[in-house]
Amino acid sequence: MRTFRGFVLFAAVSMLFVAPEARAQITRIDLELVESPALGGQSFGAVGEYERLRGRFYGEIDPADSRHRGIVNLEHAPLNANGRVEYSTTVEIYRPVDMRRWNRALYHTVPNRGGAGAAEVALLEMGFALVRVGWQGDLTGTETNIVPFLPVARNADGTSIVGRALEEFIFNDAERISYATLSYEAASLDPTHAKLTVRRNLAGPRSTPSDLTWSYRHAGEIRIERPSGFDGGAIYEFVYRAKDPIVMGLGFAAVRDAISFLRYETSDAVGNESPLAFEGGPRTAISIGISQSGRFLRDLLYQGFNEDVRGRVVFDGMHANIAGSRKTFTNYQFSQPGRWQKQHEDHFFPGDQFPFTYTTLYDPISGRTDGLLESCSGSDTCPKIIQSDGEAEIWQARASLLVTDPAGGHIELPDNVRVYLISGTRHGGGGGVHVATPRAGICQNLNNPLAMRDIRSAMSVALYGWVADGTVPPPSRFPTVANGGLVSAPELGFPRTPGVTYSGSYNPLRLNDHGSFPPKQGTAYTVLVGRVDADGNMTDGVRHPNLTVPIGTHTGWNLRREGFAEGAQCAGAGSFIPFEADLAARKAAGDPRLSLEERYSSHDAYVRAVARAANELVRDRLLLEADAEAIVRLAQQSSVRR
Repeated sequence: MRTFRGFVLFAAVSMLFVAPEARAQITRIDLELVESPALGGQSFGAVGEYERLRGRFYGEIDPADSRHRGIVNLEHAPLNANGRVEYSTTVEIYRPVDMRRWNRALYHTVPNRGGAGAAEVALLEMGFALVRVGWQGDLTGTETNIVPFLPVARNADGTSIVGRALEEFIFNDAERISYATLSYEAASLDPTHAKLTVRRNLAGPRSTPSDLTWSYRHAGEIRIERPSGFDGGAIYEFVYRAKDPIVMGLGFAAVRDAISFLRYETSDAVGNESPLAFEGGPRTAISIGISQSGRFLRDLLYQGFNEDVRGRVVFDGMHANIAGSRKTFTNYQFSQPGRWQKQHEDHFFPGDQFPFTYTTLYDPISGRTDGLLESCSGSDTCPKIIQSDGEAEIWQARASLLVTDPAGGHIELPDNVRVYLISGTRHGGGGGVHVATPRAGICQNLNNPLAMRDIRSAMSVALYGWVADGTVPPPSRFPTVANGGLVSAPELGFPRTPGVTYSGSYNPLRLNDHGSFPPKQGTAYTVLVGRVDADGNMTDGVRHPNLTVPIGTHTGWNLRREGFAEGAQCAGAGSFIPFEADLAARKAAGDPRLSLEERYSSHDAYVRAVARAANELVRDRLLLEADAEAIVRLAQQSSVRR
């Protein structure tokens, strides 16, 4: 394997004479070419084959730099001989084997819980260099995980920092005895220093029934004997004294510094060449974050990490996908970045409080004025932004707060922001209407198979055009109060479909006091949902061809079934409620929605309608031509009206 670890003595010596404030944050890179060609040797259009590099970037930051003032517990991190805090992070890069075919753009994908995710074919065919940088410091490094290695904060005398921490467990099974891993080790195994409660659902009272018992198996795990009278969806909340918090906010700095190095430096302090130094390096850098990773991007922007230590822009463009109005539980003491606040789960963890959107607003509930762009506006480092959400984010991630004020009033977004709502989709989208086999699992309705990835790809391409040559992306497509697309959940008017319960359940939001354990809740924010048509399908936003030409109702919500906190929201599953085949079956079932027979005169008529809808999205630059062709091909192969 080729290596990029050749040492150049004069470069190391020369660094001794550089002023400390001018030193690069990344001090050393250690990358190896591990696979060439990669991706099974597949060739991507005129770009050809790709190769994969993997290794570590080593960095250090100055705790006295004002840009780092907000990193929680940084003052308790160990210092090296230079008075700096050290860290390292896994970096993985895919680049064209023939770098002459590189488009000189860096496309960064934020790892989700350390996972790499699949590379988008469209981006590879366009010649991007794909980069992934570890940021979530509470994960274990493996040969495949992309994680950082961050320091633990300690007291000045070397003893452990101890503080209260909150855990929540939902087991979704009927076992009598369960084991739960703690995010941080307990400071003491004395059970009187901790408390376990159980409640049936979000609104239920916390209780300690006599047959609920627990014990430490060791400092990092507890054993719970679950009580009678509580089903598989019950919420177990554990408050305890934890020790040794990770300086998790350094994950933001790790991404900032790694991308800044790849953009602006040609080699590290000891002469290791940057793997993207070809012809001067990247001309531009954009990033996409999906789900947890989208929340990370919003948080990185809000906390000022799109500015490097020399005042330069890190990312020219950001695409936050399915993040809703939330940020992350990252830059906190005893943080847990993997938490995902939903209607039933993880509702009392930080990371979902004001500000919610890119416009600077006054919040009468918290009494604050703020916005996600406040920091980058002050340093002139704001990127072009696309945020795309699915319908599930309306119900579970309070996505309406992107386009409303805290009281539900209409707002306008800044010129550098576009927002799109991909209607009818579950969290992350499904495997495809004519591909996936929907199942219900612990939900009442079948899970939603409607795809999202096709439309998301087109938005990423549009973001690149916006950044690279100023091609303005399509106008925002999002339900708003002004266009009548946002309504209150009780006023939605969802059709009364046999066997389907619509309760208006969504993920509410209140002002939380995270200084108490568990947090005390205050005044509620106004959260709205998207209006629907007679079928129960969303009318506004970007409608996938399989939603414009539906074979059933596709929603962003679903409810838990009996035995699993019945009636609570079923995470991000969404619902699929198929149409009946013909008029006779529809009348027999008492279904108010038209049958397939009444909608489409033949299989060919169905396929033509899908093709028209796909072509309209291609025209509007919300779907790539290759993906449109694939959607139509699947419709042709389907059994609809055969």
